[in-house]
This record gives sequence, C-alpha cells and structure tokens, in this order.
Amino acid sequence: MATRTNTPPKPHLGFGTRIRKSPFFESTLAWGCKEYTTYNHMYFPVYYNTPEEDFWSLVNDVTLWDVSVERQVEIKGPDATKFTQLLTPRNLSNCAVDQCKYVLNTNYEGGILSDPILLRLAEDHWWYSISDSDLLLWAMGVAGKDKYDIELREPDVSPLQVQGPKSRALMNDLFGSWINDLKYYWCKQTDLNGIPVVISRTGWSGEIGYEVYLRDGKRGAELYEKIMAAGKQYKIAPTGPSQIRRVEAGIFSYFQDMRVTDNPFEIGMDRLIDLDMEADFVGKEALKKIKKEGIKRKLVGIEILGDPISKVVPPQYTPGYFVPDHWPVFDDKKEIGYVTSKCFSPRLKKNIGYAFIPIEYAKNDTQFEIRSPYANLKAKVVPLPFFDPKKRIPIK
Repeated sequence: MATRTNTPPKPHLGFGTRIRKSPFFESTLAWGCKEYTTYNHMYFPVYYNTPEEDFWSLVNDVTLWDVSVERQVEIKGPDATKFTQLLTPRNLSNCAVDQCKYVLNTNYEGGILSDPILLRLAEDHWWYSISDSDLLLWAMGVAGKDKYDIELREPDVSPLQVQGPKSRALMNDLFGSWINDLKYYWCKQTDLNGIPVVISRTGWSGEIGYEVYLRDGKRGAELYEKIMAAGKQYKIAPTGPSQIRRVEAGIFSYFQDMRVTDNPFEIGMDRLIDLDMEADFVGKEALKKIKKEGIKRKLVGIEILGDPISKVVPPQYTPGYFVPDHWPVFDDKKEIGYVTSKCFSPRLKKNIGYAFIPIEYAKNDTQFEIRSPYANLKAKVVPLPFFDPKKRIPIK
C-alpha cells in the first residue's frame, strides 16, 4: 500500500503504445539513457549521465541527441511557398533552396504557436521542423479544403543532432570534405552508405553543430550506430539537449519560455517579424496593433543570487537540469511575473534563467524576489545571452 512521504522518490515514465517511439529509441536505451519525457506525442531522451557531465561533453567534445520529436510539417506543391509564408511573420522572399531559417508561427491574435527551423528543400518543397506543438493540425485548419494546391503531411523524417566543437571533424569523416563548406543555416540532401538524409548546419546548443534528418525510419539503429562508431575517437557521448548550455546561449524553449499567450515582441523576437512585406500571414493585423500599442511585459535574462539552486530543489528532480514549475516573482508583496527556465551553470558558477516580468522591471540590474516552493531567492535582470554574447561559436 502506498504511503505519503515528505521527500517522494523520483517517479518513472512507463513506456507504452499510446506514445510514439523514435527510430532511434532502442539505441538510446542500449546506450544508457536514464530519463525520458514526452514531446510531440513521442518519448524524448533527456539525459544519460548527469546534466553536468552531459554539458561538459557538449562543450568540450561532441554529443549525439535523438531529437526525432522535432516532427516535420511538410508543404509541397504549386502553392507551397505562398502557404509556407502564410504560417510565419518572417519574410521568406529571400530564402533560397537549401537554406534554413529560424522562424515563429503565430495565430490570428499574434500568439506564438511554435518556433521551428524552416528548411527549403526545393522551389515548392518546405519543412517546418517544429517545437512541442501540434502545428500540423493548425496548418490543416488554416489550409481548409481545396483552398491551396498543396500536399500537407508529416513525412517519415526523424532528426538527430550532432553538437559540440568536434562535430565538424566527425561529420567530415562521415560525409566528406563538403561538410567544411556547409554554411550556418544551410542544408544539403545526401546519404550515408545508402541511408537517405538531409544535413543542416543548425542546432539547439550554442555550439558548432549539425542536424541529420533521417528519411527512412527503418534504418534508425543503423544510422545511430554509424555515428557513434565514427565518433569514438572524438569522445562522443549520447546525451539529450543541454538545458544548461541552451540557457547560457539565450535560447528559448517553446511552452517552457513562451506559449500561445505570448507574442513575438514580448520575447524580443522583433527581427523575425516583417509587418511591411506585401505577403499576408496569419496574425499580421494583430501584430501591427501590438507593435503600435507597445508591450506591457517582457521575457528577460536573470541571475538568481546565492548558492546553486540544485541545493534547494528536492532530490526527486534532476539537480540543475529541470524544475517542473514556473516560480512566481514578487516585488515586496505584489506578484509581478514568473520565472520560466532556471539552472546552475557549472562554467559560469552562477544560477541563470529567464523571467516574464512587467516592462517597467525589465531594465538590467533590477532586483526582485523569487518565491519558489522550496525557498525565497533574490534575483536581478541581466543581459542575454549569458555566454558568447555575440554568438560567434556556432558560426565558426
């Protein structure tokens, strides 16, 4: 019979048929994944050793992530470009074939639905590589019936990420010297010993990195093991995406840091909005109104002062990796906002994160109090990103 304790053990995630498994699932088990979560209705491997060990593998060597949860919304056909533009406020008129773009998808109120990487594979062939969102269902609703001459579906495509300073050497060994000429945010369709893939120079790490989009789900284990074998000499480690490194880099996570209730101006993504382009997009009029009236709140970088927050988080949560709740922010007795992401950076030796707060509090060095379920903590607003402020590392 179950009994209640003050410090409950960390719960386990049971595997079943209701949640989809990736083509690399068995490989992630065999290589010792210790924790999975769910993302886009799939099992998502998140760490193998400890979050700090996985972090150091990423920043010192090279890591392999199963990110098949980044499902593709494929748009093909004569109206593909027009419809792809309709789903994003970023101007795509200068997006060439084989180029990638980081974009936002917005609804009719200007709220953020997803923040995918967009790949253009041909003149009339696009992929939205989505965050944790049901963007395909939204796109189907926007498309309606017979309004656009397009094919709209989720293809058999499952990405891996190869990230870290030694990733270029590894990818060179696997695919050849053309990898050296692949520019940041560009892609190429190719194969690895007959395994069809798309390679893009993108990633969620703030490090040099690549994504390998498998185009045949039956060959998942084969591809995974080939990369691991080739990476042995570079001290490759299978990991999940590093929350520590992505926060250091000022990278946001959909639904954790932004949701459909938030708009692009509130998260500082004005550069992804073109309100003057001729092409229409969903949310255009709403975003014009929001820009004219101004925003009342903003997502900012924060430093949480004091000891590592892992010391105040209960042991059932992975220290320094993920705390499952948004923590409220107070100015004296008034609740003014909430912390979205937070972690302890072993490199910076400080607690870092993001908070949504009123615009009048968003100036650097403004201090406030965080009232977590475990302790009250002091914090201050600081510039983003926390590390590599000019974001030069991934484009070297």
